[in-house]
Amino acid sequence: MGLLRVLLAIAVLVSHTGMRWRLLLVDGPVAVQIFYIVSGFYMGLVLNERYDRPALNRVFYVNRLARIYPVYLVFLALYVVAFAAAQLASGNSPLSPYLQDSVSLTAKLLFGLLNLTVVGQDIAFYLAPSQGHLVFSTTPFAQGGHEVFRFMAIPMAWSLALELYFYALAPFIARRPVRQIATIMGLSLVARIAAALLGISADPFSYRFFPFELALFLAGVLGYKVWAAKPELWRTQEARILALAAVAAIVFYPVLLGSWSELAFFTPARVGTLTLAACALPAIHEWSRTRGWDRRIAELSFPLYLGHLLIIGLVPRTGMFAAHPALYAMVIIAISLLVAWLVVRFVERGIEAWRRQLAARAGASDSEQVPRAQLA
Repeated sequence: MGLLRVLLAIAVLVSHTGMRWRLLLVDGPVAVQIFYIVSGFYMGLVLNERYDRPALNRVFYVNRLARIYPVYLVFLALYVVAFAAAQLASGNSPLSPYLQDSVSLTAKLLFGLLNLTVVGQDIAFYLAPSQGHLVFSTTPFAQGGHEVFRFMAIPMAWSLALELYFYALAPFIARRPVRQIATIMGLSLVARIAAALLGISADPFSYRFFPFELALFLAGVLGYKVWAAKPELWRTQEARILALAAVAAIVFYPVLLGSWSELAFFTPARVGTLTLAACALPAIHEWSRTRGWDRRIAELSFPLYLGHLLIIGLVPRTGMFAAHPALYAMVIIAISLLVAWLVVRFVERGIEAWRRQLAARAGASDSEQVPRAQLA
């Protein structure tokens, strides 16, 4: 699924450039939610094919942490260095909130810890400063609830927090029978619907609230279960058409969206595209799982996702780029892909070799060739 994941990462990148290619690519929130489904599929795969018994849970956790944190910390260091340089040069940067008095020193230390650990970064969406202290905010994120979120160095890292929550739960869910997984998924969907009926559906509840997003992770797990039951069914022409339909929906999502709001979850385009993606994952996996080049492309998705905002910040949208936003987006994509490749080449591959050795020593199965890159 390497091509799919890189396509989704590019969709998030384009969304962050502020450009609207009206006929191309899902918006950032939908791309992230499809990533949740893909993540669920792969966690279903590794927990049933490789870490297939409770005795391997510890190795699973270590491998997941080793997959995320080294690359994340490399990018965190790059972001902080760039912010420090901007602060020294202009007196203004994303570090500025730490130099102001909007919150207490204790709160600043807490935010610094969240930046290091990732876990809990999503909490920033529900907090606001008040007289130097932190209070829970009732202001939706899209309507100005940004004050605390500005303390997060890598804005996309909140999604890694949701990934980590799912990893913590996955060994206790992904190996269970389909009926039990579907029940938990249904409870998550019912919770989202009930909240929407009560008027709780705006950002961050539209795609950043883990109890609601758990259904999407589990949709991916169920996709794996369906594939594993009869892999040969997903080699047919009909399965390939389904896979192509899902990719087409991702690419031409703005056409499907029409006049519906990009921010709303319960739109035909959003629900339909997420459903189609979940149904097509077995076919996409069957097509891609034996293609080494697709796995190599997949390695780029995680560093591409983490690093593109740094590139956007370093390449100003002025002059020719201001007049030609499509050119600007293509340049950002090219530079971001180059940076992602460098991180894979000099950071990720050495860690990946260690992870595989650890799994092998613990007795984890290698019967299913698991893709080496997993976007968190």
